[in-house]
Formats: sequence, structure tokens, C-alpha cells
Amino acid sequence: MPVTVFKFTQSALNKIKVPTKEENIIQFRNTKERNLLLIISYTGFRRFYLLINIGGIYYKIKIGTSPDLTVKEARKNVMKLKKDIANGITSNGGKTQDK
Repeated sequence: MPVTVFKFTQSALNKIKVPTKEENIIQFRNTKERNLLLIISYTGFRRFYLLINIGGIYYKIKIGTSPDLTVKEARKNVMKLKKDIANGITSNGGKTQDK
């Protein structure tokens, strides 16, 4: 499934149409914060995710939903989560184990 890449702005995200049931979902990546992913489902849900590769494994961590979360807030959350992951703190609040 192709991912469309562009600079997220609130007005640009509001203009995106909901995909058809045949399309199921559409995915967008932000050029400003490249780990920020937006997935829009045919039901109308718009969710922000942190997409990150750790040790060769891709993780998709839910940030929140739009419009409850603005683009600016989503970017801040992504930066905080990336910092926490770099410091060994998992998204569930625990410490990661060194192997």
C-alpha cells in the first residue's frame, strides 16, 4: 500500500477525504517529522502513529486521534517518545532490557 509523503498542516489534513471501503485505509507520512504517520480508515478514523525501526524491527505506536490531537501536539509527542526510546524507556513506562 503506497504512503503519501507531505508536510502535515492542520488545514491540509482536514481536506483529506475518507477512503472508500475498497481502499480500506490510506497512509500519510510527514516530511517535517518523518516518523509521524497518519492512517485514515474508511470508517473515518484518523490516527497518528510513531513509526520507528529498533534493531531491525518496525514498531507502530499509537499517538492519538485527529481532531483530538493537533499536528503540532502529535509532533511533540513523537519527539518525546523517540527521546524516551533512546533513553531506554518503553511506551508502557518500563525500562527496556539490554541484551
